[in-house]
Amino acid sequence: MVFLSKKITKRIVFLLCITAFNQAVIAQKSVLDSILILRDNRSLDVYSFTNNVVYVEELRPEIGFATANYKNTFGEFRQPMHATSSNQYNLATGGFKKINNWGYNGYFSYQKSFENDVSWNGVYNAYDDNPFIWADSSKGDWQKDEIKAIIGIIPPKITNKLSAGLQIEYMISSGARLSEPKPFYRFRNIGLQPALSYQLPNNQALGITGTIGFVVEENELGFYNNINNNVLLYRIRGYGTFSKSPFVSGERKRVQNDVMGTIHYRKTGKDYQFLIAANTSQRNDDVTEGVALPQSTGFFTGVGFGGLLSFYKGNSNKGKSIKARGNIKNGYADDVIFGAQSASSSFQDIDIKASTWSFNENNKTLWQFTISPSYHFIDNTDQATRTQLTASKVQITGEINYRKQLNSHLNLNATVETGYHYVLDDSFTNKTNNTIIRNLIVPNYLFYASNFMIANAKFGVDFTPKNSVMTHTIFITNQSQGFTKSGISRTNIQFNYSIIF
Repeated sequence: MVFLSKKITKRIVFLLCITAFNQAVIAQKSVLDSILILRDNRSLDVYSFTNNVVYVEELRPEIGFATANYKNTFGEFRQPMHATSSNQYNLATGGFKKINNWGYNGYFSYQKSFENDVSWNGVYNAYDDNPFIWADSSKGDWQKDEIKAIIGIIPPKITNKLSAGLQIEYMISSGARLSEPKPFYRFRNIGLQPALSYQLPNNQALGITGTIGFVVEENELGFYNNINNNVLLYRIRGYGTFSKSPFVSGERKRVQNDVMGTIHYRKTGKDYQFLIAANTSQRNDDVTEGVALPQSTGFFTGVGFGGLLSFYKGNSNKGKSIKARGNIKNGYADDVIFGAQSASSSFQDIDIKASTWSFNENNKTLWQFTISPSYHFIDNTDQATRTQLTASKVQITGEINYRKQLNSHLNLNATVETGYHYVLDDSFTNKTNNTIIRNLIVPNYLFYASNFMIANAKFGVDFTPKNSVMTHTIFITNQSQGFTKSGISRTNIQFNYSIIF
């Protein structure tokens, strides 16, 4: 009897071990499963929310990828300094890898852009808060090139509780107009982001991310000799303030220094994840002009504050989440000519995103529903022209995400999103009527003061050939907004092909 009891006991233990092993195998996520969890935002991705490189390896599997992307944008519902239409071609590669307990995260991309009918714009980004920009009275098509690289390094833990990492970002871009007088720009951006994470008892953690950024932008306009079409150079110094003159040649240089700090607290429970983060930032720009003797023409200071609250309940198969994010950004322009603060800007945003999802293991089907209300406020004020533009807006969108695994080799995905953008209040006052106000400030105000609809759709396929370790992903995205009373809209169509290995 004792012998039989021992034998039966051993068999029971053996069967329990086999059952536990099988359950572990079933529960184990494949590489594609991990990628889809990230893509659907079904788990708390601390790295995306805090830019703390220490957390890169939490949800990202050790993979590499290569992708090709084409994007076509067209439509008249736009800000006046944006192109009427554009075509962008992008090639990118990257991945995450661990070697000897060191983690390495990398990304590299090259983008070629063709922008059509660009007017009043001769800089890298005309809507980058700083009002000290260049424009000329001509317009035309632009070609632009951009290279971006990101390297993240996560060494082994300093102690059992303390981890550190460093992320380096580098971006260089250049662009030129194809028609006379052919202005062009060169843009360089280098950023260093050291990060720390400290583990507290009961699955808690504190983290800090710092950012030190350095930007240099150089602009040039060359000699123009067409006597039948005199082109004027506009040195914009605010929201309606400018100086203009004919030119032979000109050079502009903008040097920007950024400092930003983010602190976060994280708590992980049995079936929930919680994250709260806060950040502050400051930006200082110095703009100089001149060929033989460069002189400062303006200084810009930007100050920002932000906060984030994120809560996840459940797991990647069945759960819900809510995220709330708020940002305040103020900018101040000091004009050397006036010797005083000439313009200011203010932006405020509050975004909330609530999501629920359910993945059926039996038929491999995911349904995910998301609702996203938000509030936005803008204020652009110019003291010299006594111009002020304000608009407060709310937006709400709803999204349905459907994913179906047809077999072990093929996965289908379809997403639709629709919403409405409503202006609560807006105002525009000015005491001066000049070219810049008529062509730039008033159209920009009308853009911000417009109610419009939002309609987005995405369809994608993930395919893994038999006896292959590579997954091929193809998706098509259509994003449209506008459909205002005047009937104009703006549409963005993307085609993307990726290989994951």
